[in-house]
Amino acid sequence: MKIDNLLTDEAVAAEMGVRLAQARIARAFTQAQLAAAAGVSKRTVERLEDGQPTQMAVLIRCLRALGLLENLERLLPAQPTNPMDLLRARRAPRQRVRSSAQVEHGVAEIPAKPWVWGDQR
Repeated sequence: MKIDNLLTDEAVAAEMGVRLAQARIARAFTQAQLAAAAGVSKRTVERLEDGQPTQMAVLIRCLRALGLLENLERLLPAQPTNPMDLLRARRAPRQRVRSSAQVEHGVAEIPAKPWVWGDQR
């Protein structure tokens, strides 16, 4: 089964469980052996392979025990930082400077207090 956006969360978890079981069997591990290598209970491995909710740390431990942890790099590769984004983050927000023409014509006058409804004169 292909994992894509059309699948429900439960279907994705079930497929991941099937794939984890296939990887375990390909390495000739029993569930008990994988559990011991990962430092979790056999029941936890069973739940993970059944697609039931477990903690992410359990998946990471099982992938590490199966020698598959580095595959997560392909799943979520590090995103390179854009140098321009770094420069923008360092700069303080600039305030707009009013032109002298606006000040001379009274356009740039700042009211003494904010305008509220019913305050028209």
